[in-house]
Formats: sequence, structure tokens, C-alpha cells
Amino acid sequence: MNKIRNEIDKIDDKIFKLLKSRFGKAKKIGQLKKYLKVTTDDEKREQEILSKLNDVNISGNYKEEITKVYELIFQLMKDIESKE
Repeated sequence: MNKIRNEIDKIDDKIFKLLKSRFGKAKKIGQLKKYLKVTTDDEKREQEILSKLNDVNISGNYKEEITKVYELIFQLMKDIESKE
């Protein structure tokens, strides 16, 4: 069990770094949207990202869970963007 937990810890470290980078990019997007005077909502972009799940060949029941994670990420990104 410890071996698997260590592997999960390594995955989490990667996820943390990637989320931090994504949040930074969302902040920049928020600044651009404010400058361009466009809304933070972009359902077309969200659907483009979610449609990639079909392309990535997600097996099992993970597609539903990953979709939920991304819906939360989308909301967090909008929150970050709207703060700019």
C-alpha cells in the first residue's frame, strides 16, 4: 500500500504544478479579457476541452469523474479571471 501511495504522491506533485501553471495562465487570460472587454464565460471553449475526453480514449467510468473535475476547474478559472 505504501508503494501505491508514494506513486499517488508523485502524481499529486505533478497535478499541483500543472494546476499552478493553469491558474497563472487563467490570470493572464482574465487580464486580456478585461482589456478586450469580453466576458469570462466561454462555453464554446469549455465544450472544446470536454470533447477532448472522447479523443483521449478514457476507459471505464472515469469520463464522468474527469468531466466533473473539469467543470470545477472551469469555475475556478472563471473566478480567477473575473478577479483581474
